[in-house]
Amino acid sequence: MIRIFLVYALSGFLSLAYQVAWFRIFTDWFGSTNLTFALVVINFIGGLAVGALLSRRLTNIVVGRTSLRDRLRIYGLVELLIGATVLMTVLATYIPADLLGPFPYHLIDGIWVQTTAYRLTQAATAAACVFIPCVFMGVTFPLLCDAFNAAPRGKKFPAALYAWNTLGACTGVLTCQFLLLPWLGHDMTLQLMAGLNLLLGAYFLVAGSDAKFGALAVQADTSTHSAPAESVPAGPTTVLLVLAALSGFLSGALEGDLFKRISFAIMVNPGATMSFISFWAILAIFVASSLVHRWARLTLAPIKIMFVVALLYFMVSTYFIDAITEFLSGGLVAFTLGLPTNRELDAFLTFPSNLLQLLLFVGILVFPPYFLISALLPYVCNHLQAQGRHIGAAYGLNTIAFCIGLASFTLVAPKVNIFYSLKLFTLLFAIVVVGLALLREDRRITRWRPAMLLAVAGIAITLTSTDFDPRFFTTDSPPRTYPVRALKSNAANTTFVVDEGEHAALFFGRLRMSATNIRAQSYMRLMAHFPLLLHPNPESALLVCFGAGNTASAIAAHDSLRRIDIVDLNENVFETAPEFATTNNEVYLDPR
Repeated sequence: MIRIFLVYALSGFLSLAYQVAWFRIFTDWFGSTNLTFALVVINFIGGLAVGALLSRRLTNIVVGRTSLRDRLRIYGLVELLIGATVLMTVLATYIPADLLGPFPYHLIDGIWVQTTAYRLTQAATAAACVFIPCVFMGVTFPLLCDAFNAAPRGKKFPAALYAWNTLGACTGVLTCQFLLLPWLGHDMTLQLMAGLNLLLGAYFLVAGSDAKFGALAVQADTSTHSAPAESVPAGPTTVLLVLAALSGFLSGALEGDLFKRISFAIMVNPGATMSFISFWAILAIFVASSLVHRWARLTLAPIKIMFVVALLYFMVSTYFIDAITEFLSGGLVAFTLGLPTNRELDAFLTFPSNLLQLLLFVGILVFPPYFLISALLPYVCNHLQAQGRHIGAAYGLNTIAFCIGLASFTLVAPKVNIFYSLKLFTLLFAIVVVGLALLREDRRITRWRPAMLLAVAGIAITLTSTDFDPRFFTTDSPPRTYPVRALKSNAANTTFVVDEGEHAALFFGRLRMSATNIRAQSYMRLMAHFPLLLHPNPESALLVCFGAGNTASAIAAHDSLRRIDIVDLNENVFETAPEFATTNNEVYLDPR
């Protein structure tokens, strides 16, 4: 059986290599923001969910329409389909850029924005490139568990298989981030992984249930197996499904929250942040699945305790997030590992100075809570397997709930603002822990419990403050010291203006993006005057990034200009432009 574990570890390696490559590819399409992160991960996990839910049906379709009567050969066919559909991403690059016209923009309040049709076409194309291969990926786990259900060690097979798959997955993340992407680039990495996937599928399609894989002879019938006589006591299936859904929602919400929280704390490259969050989360799942596999008489009580500890660790680690940053940038860990320190500079501005620092920082925040909450799903799958039930429904519900949690804290809650999102997640984390504590696997769920939990969650969503919260900043930072106004958010960025006495500053989260003090105005205005004065008769100008409007104001001072184009990735800067009217001379009203 060890050989099937090794093969499925390779499948996990390929899957996460795809995810890393997809994020880098779609960064070129949409920009490096949490929205791109959500697009990739939601479609990735959503595809797994749909594939898991349809696993038995798709297997029956293959059995009915082909001569395949061996689940490992069917698995080989599915792996072939994964490799083939991944190549849709390559084909998408050949779609004509002017398919919807040479300039797919329209005017809204004087600003040219992409048309809805163009945005939907881009998003739908990217979603299909990820979602369709991941549907086939989602088929593989329930299919293999079903194939080995009757094996001597089949009762604990799901946890073991899940552990090996996640071990391969976290290895794939590091290999891509440190080796394949620097050497090959994201396009070649994706194509290489697709080629390996096709070879893997072809091998199983030919070899099938060879004795070296330890598989028993499996017939074409894919109906639910009867429960073995020595199986665990059959508790209500509904409770196990609810546990799977709770685990998925919290896992997805935690990943989304930590991505936003880490990016907010240090404003690093989201590409590496996403890869490292995935690595530590998957490594935590691997360790937790291995623990479940080896814990002979694991019950739900220790898992409940683990969830409580996870909540406490999350609250403490995120409260001291600035201290962790300072420690890694100039403390004992940096000295021990020989990393460059930043004591002579502001740690916030210089951290991380390399990928290893970022890897350690993300690991401190992600691995412990993820490990503590990740034992629940393999526990549920083992129980269903021991009862002779198909695990597709539990795995599918878990991944659907993961998508809901992830979307809630990368797209929905941050749309209000980052402060609301971060506070709300902590409250919902606590509510999920309480909900889990109220569940008993040997008793049916009474209606009042989910109703009460939903009511409490609704109260938290409604009453959590949406105001600016200075507690998320260090004691000596301007947002903690001076008045704040014009708080806005578009899910990707939360922006606000800080009154710093005689001048003001524009912040994107914790990053001071622009300001109106003498030093800022001097160099920002010179960036406009030098090129325009060097031109004999400038008639048009293009400015990339508006900020507080200092450079735009300097451009508008040149009377020969008939047209001024200003481009920015964040529409909030145009909405906050009147906040700096005294220094940008109301350039946003200039008819040019």
